[in-house]
Amino acid sequence: MMRIAVAASAGLLTLAVSDAAGMAREDTPAQRFLTAQGFESPPALYREALDTFLQAEAAYRRKDYVGAERALQNLWSRHPPGTDEWAAAYRQAWEIGRSHGINIGCPPAYYALRMLTECVRWRRSPDSHTKPLAAATLTVVLVGKSSGVQPTTSDDLTQGRGKQASHVLEAGLLAENHRVLRDSLWLFCEYMRAASDGRLDVRVRFLHLPELEVPVAVTISNGRRFAGLSGDAWGRIWSAVPSRTRAESDWWWVIYPSCIPEQYPDFERTEFITGGMGTGHDGLSPCFIIDDRWMTRKPPHLGLGPYTDIERHTYLPQWLQHEFMHHLFRTYPQLGLEARDHQWFDRKTWPGDFEGRIEPDYYAEALTKRLKDADPPLHVALRYAPPPARLFKGVKLEDLVGSYRHEPVENDWHIGTLKLETVDGKPGLRWTNKAGATWTLTPDLAKGILRTGPDCPYYDATRPDGVPFRILLRRDRNGNWLPEVDGFAFHGGRYAPTGK
Repeated sequence: MMRIAVAASAGLLTLAVSDAAGMAREDTPAQRFLTAQGFESPPALYREALDTFLQAEAAYRRKDYVGAERALQNLWSRHPPGTDEWAAAYRQAWEIGRSHGINIGCPPAYYALRMLTECVRWRRSPDSHTKPLAAATLTVVLVGKSSGVQPTTSDDLTQGRGKQASHVLEAGLLAENHRVLRDSLWLFCEYMRAASDGRLDVRVRFLHLPELEVPVAVTISNGRRFAGLSGDAWGRIWSAVPSRTRAESDWWWVIYPSCIPEQYPDFERTEFITGGMGTGHDGLSPCFIIDDRWMTRKPPHLGLGPYTDIERHTYLPQWLQHEFMHHLFRTYPQLGLEARDHQWFDRKTWPGDFEGRIEPDYYAEALTKRLKDADPPLHVALRYAPPPARLFKGVKLEDLVGSYRHEPVENDWHIGTLKLETVDGKPGLRWTNKAGATWTLTPDLAKGILRTGPDCPYYDATRPDGVPFRILLRRDRNGNWLPEVDGFAFHGGRYAPTGK
């Protein structure tokens, strides 16, 4: 005999199904999804976490912030964040990914839940109706083609052998006005607005470069396998991006056709590193980097098969948050939140006032206990589109003369001076660092740059403007540009003036 009881809670219809043996199973969106994936008996917390996220996300999207808050509070009251229960669920979710092919994050939906909780906090605050003070434009660059040598066996990989292969961008990333990418970005963009207490709006634009072909390579180094951009790929990419797009973009996401050799038996379940967090053409702005398959199918080490919408909504915000935290922590080195790479994986390195257990707890506490009060504030620090050219008209070479240092100082190349010098018969500058390396700089103040030349060890003729020093101007408290020199950016770092 089977009995069915129907109950409604916070707008979510739930069916409790009982059989004669007294076993019960709720027919919820999460259970229906998991059953469809061949996983009929998930752990209770796994299913509850996913159900809560689906319920809270749906409420949030229809602007029912009270309903979203209620659903989240109901979960956190029974399973408080930052506890050992969630740390244990991490390993369990990873094993489920390996055995059942499902990837909703590890712990289950936990990163997305914590991000959504921050969004709800802001939406329920008195300041939620204030208009953003600034906007950051995230440009998603979709590279059309890639090519390179692809190994067919493990021996090929270690020996650097293989077959020449060409790849084209997954068509699914372009379909329905880039729906896959928009869905993947929705929670992250909302989270960044909430992180800034509504002061920063994130706008997304897409740039498809169907004819651009970039070199890729599959390599192994110190036991880690890589499959990604190689050679002069970055020079080709930035040269293909229109100058106006470069001038109007603050953040970047470069997606290229995958070269992972997962079609061969030796690599069916092999993890390859295909991207991460880099910098834009200016050496400062954040740049997500990943292959196209990362967005369309579960990587072999995380799951199996194409991504469903539910998996995409729960897992991909986790990846975006992880990579962007690298950028936030390097933007504020004085906070010491990533003094060494991925330090949060070692619980002993956490600040004394942090209370959680695992990576997403570290991010949540870094935001509320450090980044919220950082100087400059997020809505100022995270804008990288260059100032209008007219503001550089008042800049003189004499304004740039002086001593500078990169933070953090990691070696003698991070401390140096700029002095006036004639370059090719015209007024210019010379940079000399503490290590003794020196090279000339040719000013192009109309563009706000100091051009390097062949005497600079970092010079690259294939890159836009040849890897220049980019003059930085000051901003006021609200992020508005001022016609005052505030140092320069070079080779991925910011150099601040320390005196004349």
